Amino acid sequence: MAKKMGKRMGGSQILLGKMQKEAVMNRIDTLIDYGAEGIIVGDDFSAWMRSNHAGETGAVWIYFGAGLAFWSAEIRAMALQHGATERQHLLVMEHLVPTSQRSHLIFLWKVMGLGLGLLSAAFGYKAFCLTIRAVETFVEDHYREQIQYLKKENANPKLLRLLERCCEEEVDHQLDAHDRVDGVELGFIGRLWSSIVSGGSGLAVKAAKKF
Repeated sequence: MAKKMGKRMGGSQILLGKMQKEAVMNRIDTLIDYGAEGIIVGDDFSAWMRSNHAGETGAVWIYFGAGLAFWSAEIRAMALQHGATERQHLLVMEHLVPTSQRSHLIFLWKVMGLGLGLLSAAFGYKAFCLTIRAVETFVEDHYREQIQYLKKENANPKLLRLLERCCEEEVDHQLDAHDRVDGVELGFIGRLWSSIVSGGSGLAVKAAKKF
């Protein structure tokens, strides 16, 4: 009996070791793919990067929440597809933003992301797509502001390329969400909800920059 338990524990440890090794390799591959290695973030850009890390954390949790929508295979599939890219973005931001410089409100961003994902999914597939479109539209503007700053200052070309890629991928999510509800009339409630999501995202960015 003891031998069997020992073998099982040994097998579990081997499996865990393999999973950890794969996770490390995936992280390294992602950082190389995005060109994140060797990037140094200046003090003038630290607040922006802190908000980027907070935003990508929230995005991962939005899609995690949406992935719990057992009532909609469409929502779960979209969450799985978009969420994979957001997890890569978060890996990159975790690499670029030291723990000591991250937002102190990370737990709040996780809860808010989870809540937004679940709430929008609860109102159905179209509501979820409209929510993602609103979020990603804001994120595009947020990244483009940083991109324009780096171009104007002619600074940090490696970081510029990385942010451009992240922005492009967020735009892909935005367009995908738009195409899924193309032709749907928003109406007053839809426009109001989109404004609330966009406004809330703006407040979250301001808070993440400071705290």
